[in-house]
Amino acid sequence: MWGWIFFLLSLALFFYIFFIKQEIRKIQREVKELPTRSSYGNRLSLDFREKTLLDLIDELNRLVDTFEEKHRLAKNMEENVKLTIAGLSHDLRTPLTSIHGYVQLLHATTDDKKQTDYLMIIEHAVKRLLEMTDQFYDLAQVETNQKQLTFVSMSLANLVEDIFLSFYAQLLEKNIEVHFPEEVSQSQVITDKVMLTRVLQNIVQNILRYAKSEVVISYQSEGDYLKLSVKNDIMAESEIAVEKVFMRFYTEVTSRTNTEASGLGLYLSKKLVEKMNGKLKAELKGKWFIIHMYLPMNRIQSLSWKKE
Repeated sequence: MWGWIFFLLSLALFFYIFFIKQEIRKIQREVKELPTRSSYGNRLSLDFREKTLLDLIDELNRLVDTFEEKHRLAKNMEENVKLTIAGLSHDLRTPLTSIHGYVQLLHATTDDKKQTDYLMIIEHAVKRLLEMTDQFYDLAQVETNQKQLTFVSMSLANLVEDIFLSFYAQLLEKNIEVHFPEEVSQSQVITDKVMLTRVLQNIVQNILRYAKSEVVISYQSEGDYLKLSVKNDIMAESEIAVEKVFMRFYTEVTSRTNTEASGLGLYLSKKLVEKMNGKLKAELKGKWFIIHMYLPMNRIQSLSWKKE
């Protein structure tokens, strides 16, 4: 009796070990094939469903998921880099050509007035080159996740006013009047001050290029967010495609001969705001082009935040 029991147990153990070894060999083969087939959505599987092996397969499949996600992000990043380099080559060529041309004219003339005019044009083109370079650098940092954030609790209204006042001379030169709200929201937002400053500067620079004569600023609380709305009137002949304003390298001038815009300002701004756990939207309402920016108010998004 006991002999038969021992024999059956031994036989069961033999088959158990046999099937376990079979499954381990199968897993080994499939693991070797993972680098060539994981990108197609294949996963490891078992024929002999043993709990320990099932747990192992689950862990391995999670690793495959992680690998595929990193592979996808790497491919997207590679495409973004290609697009950025192509756009960079195009956008830098125009001001560089302009600088080269006016330098030649500068050498060819002895007229003091013409020399002064040419130098002003060259200086302006150099400033645009520096601005474009800063935008491309910021974009590269954002899209490679190298942009580090330091969250603070701060007044959005105060920073908006400071940024617009810093552009007072340019706004005055363009005859653009800015209307601030009579009652300013005192709500604090949780944000990265440096990145938010960059976003607001991009918005003002966009206004300087495309606004007709007027800018209206307003604030509104919406749930956990404080919404900043910046609207400017547009010229009658304007051809803004509002659904494209946040696209990379989009400019109102479809011929891309506009040396005043790289087409990166609002695209970069949207990326930065999303990195700060906010939202950036745009709409066209009658003669008004409106930017809506939503930033979180009462939520600490980083351990590195501090009260300003």
